[in-house]
Amino acid sequence: MSIRLVVLGAGPIGIEAALVAQERGYDVQVYESNTVGGNIKRWGHVKLFSPWHMNHSARGVRFLRDAGFPLPENEAYLSGTEYLNCYLEPLAREALSGRVFERTRVVGISRNGLAKNDLIGGPRQEHPFRILLEQDTGKEQLEEAEIVIDATGTYGHHNWMGNGNLPALGERKIENRIAYELEDMSGGKRHDYQGKSVLLVGAGYSAATALEDLRKLDAVYVHWLVRNKTDPLLPLIKDDPLPERKRLSERANSLADGVDKNIELHCGASVEAVRSKGESLLVELSQDGKQTELNVDHILAHVGFHPDNSIYRELQVHECYASMGPMKLSAALMGESSTNCLAQTKKNVEVLVNPEPNFFILGAKSYGKNSNFLIRIGIEQVEEVFLLLGDSKWQRTIS
Repeated sequence: MSIRLVVLGAGPIGIEAALVAQERGYDVQVYESNTVGGNIKRWGHVKLFSPWHMNHSARGVRFLRDAGFPLPENEAYLSGTEYLNCYLEPLAREALSGRVFERTRVVGISRNGLAKNDLIGGPRQEHPFRILLEQDTGKEQLEEAEIVIDATGTYGHHNWMGNGNLPALGERKIENRIAYELEDMSGGKRHDYQGKSVLLVGAGYSAATALEDLRKLDAVYVHWLVRNKTDPLLPLIKDDPLPERKRLSERANSLADGVDKNIELHCGASVEAVRSKGESLLVELSQDGKQTELNVDHILAHVGFHPDNSIYRELQVHECYASMGPMKLSAALMGESSTNCLAQTKKNVEVLVNPEPNFFILGAKSYGKNSNFLIRIGIEQVEEVFLLLGDSKWQRTIS
């Protein structure tokens, strides 16, 4: 009988994990709460910083080429939608036919017959994983597996924009009026922002991307709020091999220096309260001990994302107190000093091992709140985990 392996999430790393599992003879099923690449679809209008050759595996490309699918040039910079159309969706539809179940949300995972605090350090792998799933229709189902790979990512689980990452007063009540994800301002959202006033919260690449999009519109006034003013605001990497990242950083830094009269920078400020007033939003800021009130039409809160750890609450997962990622990997990442995500060194597979046997958190979710994740890192993680699973001593812990 084949070993049952369940992959959670049908993004780049989930699809890669399923491809490898199928290739190696596992009985693999993939469950995705949305559709294939659901998180990527949410920012599909945005181009990746990195070229095509950094965002696929040799395995995936080999299948698509053999099946006659057209492939981009190595140095092409694809949008999220283009990446989905030419890579993830064909792999899910053709290479993994019948194995990917969309619109099926993971409610929680446990061990058959065990509670979280049972068999601490003991042979929990002798009890299969018990996975509670819910379809869009509301229908529930239970599945079992010997191995589970959580590659559900973090996008969609936003941080709050208030002081200390707590919700600002009133933020939860008007959450649906705040954009925590990148808006398509050159497409469907263009007329919503044209000629309006906007509060932009954040100082990372997402905020820089939003700022560039806003400047392409007419008569938009932006209040740009950053928690700390560093110099430069976005890091500049010497001889940056990613020209799009370099260009975006340089542009955002020049705007932080006041080259555009329609952008007002608020440094060292925090959002204390927010409320609706008709079509407008009233925002209370705290800056240098003073309270200021802004009246804006829109709020873009690009304040990052965090992993959803509720689905493995009943498993023995050691989380980092700072990043919310798995502890061993988080500790290794904190030891790196470079701001260049491309400078990351390869990690020993042991950092991917949890106290919970045969449960692996891979992809962006494995980085927790750390935003330096790259698709190529996730592909390396998949390879490392399956090498580990193929080791004879680990095989004994599965069956």
